Amino acid sequence: MKKLVMLVGADYIRCALFTIIAVYAVTASPTGQFKFHWTLMNGYLLSAYFFAHPLLMALVPKLTRHPFQLISAASKSLHQTTGNHQSLTEIYHNALNPVISRDMLLAKNEYQDDLMGITIAFIIHGCLQLLAWPLVVIISAWRGVRYLWQIRQR
Repeated sequence: MKKLVMLVGADYIRCALFTIIAVYAVTASPTGQFKFHWTLMNGYLLSAYFFAHPLLMALVPKLTRHPFQLISAASKSLHQTTGNHQSLTEIYHNALNPVISRDMLLAKNEYQDDLMGITIAFIIHGCLQLLAWPLVVIISAWRGVRYLWQIRQR
């Protein structure tokens, strides 16, 4: 039960910004002034945010994890040149380099890779939220048909 509550809470936090942006884009006037009024699209977005997306994450927990980890070409090349263990001359060079050390450059590249991964996860979960109700219906129907088929086979 605790795991389910943590999963649902993480989904609410993850999709809150996307929901705010989407509701603003649907509701705001062309001048940019926000004045909330109920429309069919707002109802769909809010119901997907409060009900369908957490239900989808509970039905398919694999969607909560990031499907891949981004590693830029710059990070790969720095990992290849520095390696895991550095000699004393490389450590001395990194300490005295007036521009930026390789370690700092590697840390900066890895930070940028992490930010890119967060951005892509935000886009993926935003798209999943938009498609949450159809996906919940399809997955539930598929599991129901599969369950009835297994009962029939017995």
